[in-house]
Amino acid sequence: MSYHEHAMTRTLAIGCALAVATACLGQNQQYRAKLVLENGAALPSSPLFISPPPGQDLPPCHIVDAFANGEIVYIAPQFADPGSKPWELARDDKCLVTIMLKGYRKATVTLHDGAVIVLKQIGDPEGSTISTTALHVPKEAAKAYDKGIAAQGDGKLPAAQKQFERAVALYPDYAQAWSRLGEVLDQQSKPKEAAAAWEHALQADPRYIRPYLQLMRLAVSEKRMEDAAALGDRAMQLNPVEFPGIYYYDAVATYELKHPDLAGRVVRQAIDLDKAHEFPAAEALLGKVLSDKGDLRGALEHFTKYVLLAPKADDVPAIRQRIAELERSLAQAQ
Repeated sequence: MSYHEHAMTRTLAIGCALAVATACLGQNQQYRAKLVLENGAALPSSPLFISPPPGQDLPPCHIVDAFANGEIVYIAPQFADPGSKPWELARDDKCLVTIMLKGYRKATVTLHDGAVIVLKQIGDPEGSTISTTALHVPKEAAKAYDKGIAAQGDGKLPAAQKQFERAVALYPDYAQAWSRLGEVLDQQSKPKEAAAAWEHALQADPRYIRPYLQLMRLAVSEKRMEDAAALGDRAMQLNPVEFPGIYYYDAVATYELKHPDLAGRVVRQAIDLDKAHEFPAAEALLGKVLSDKGDLRGALEHFTKYVLLAPKADDVPAIRQRIAELERSLAQAQ
């Protein structure tokens, strides 16, 4: 064998060894997670996986494959210290990815091996308490409902309204369709029609949580605090732990009805349950409750949290003024 042949053979051998090592490393770095929809439905299409916003603490995930059953195979890239060898990289299954699926809220999530990621539908949450009426939906009504969800996700509200109306015409006890119909009517500034649809949803299934939240929000916006509180009493008997908004709107109504102690207890439940901070105003409400009771430090803490969570909210200038007043009062008391 000539020198050049020997060198080529050696180079190929080294290249193959590196390829095998890389393949093994890649295989060892593959992890699995599960993607499910909050309403329990099958994935209607392949989700879109994109890199998360910059400035995160974790590296972005590399998605290897995604299957129709929701299984995700991914690699979590590792960052080595300067001068470290490739095989000295620390093992870690955590990384970030942003997931987009038509009709569902965009979510930036942390994947880890065995994680179950739940995508929430656009609009109010569905929760795990799916209406039992959905078990008996005729096929054509279910098709109309699915078309309505797709149209709502695209922002085509009149088209969504038409499909949800067809669904409830075919199956009058379709609580989920009534709930969605009320939502798109409300989005089109038709509150009376929306309220009627949500009432239909409750009549069809009094244990279905979603319309309670929808009716309570409307009642609070219309200053019907007694109605909101009555709905809250009914809803909270069902232990709606996936609906912090119910506790928030009940606390608002209770506070306006001059029951601050009860409002304080309920709004704390809202804050504890609201892991995604969908109701940052709960912090401001708790700040008001504590301020009324003379707990200036507690009020300052929760007002400050509110400003951090919702810096662009309309009432933030007024809240900042209250923060300044509290800081002055606390400084004078020292």
